[in-house]
Amino acid sequence: MATAADASAISALVIESARRFVFPDQSPAAVERLLDWMGPQAIGARIQAGHRHHVAEIEQSIVGVVATRDDCHMHLLFVDERFQRRAIARQLWNVALAACCAGVNPPAQISVNSSAYAVPVYRRLGFVEVGVAVCKEDIVAIPMIFSVSSDPSAR
Repeated sequence: MATAADASAISALVIESARRFVFPDQSPAAVERLLDWMGPQAIGARIQAGHRHHVAEIEQSIVGVVATRDDCHMHLLFVDERFQRRAIARQLWNVALAACCAGVNPPAQISVNSSAYAVPVYRRLGFVEVGVAVCKEDIVAIPMIFSVSSDPSAR
């Protein structure tokens, strides 16, 4: 579990990954908004507000992060490009899903607003698209849902 002290390292990882995989499909205005939202102060504030951030570390360096809020929405899932295709994203998702479902009232579904690049990754994790790409506050994303009831391991 990440703490506010991890915010700078998480921010660096997320922004580096987003520059390669998210920003190319976004407008300049969207990139500006995302950079603010992905900054260390914003991430630290969300951690302090109770948004769970789980990290994967290799040799004391953060190489992956997943973040959820309110046990029903995932708003970050990034793995350093050098460590992709090693099941780190799946392991992070499994940890986040278990944490979301551990409460008294587990969610029926978990949402994510995916970049075009990440849709195949989320599909492999069990998410399905629930509409076409939408533009909200300049940011284009594909809404996706994971049905908790369809995954026995989540219960």
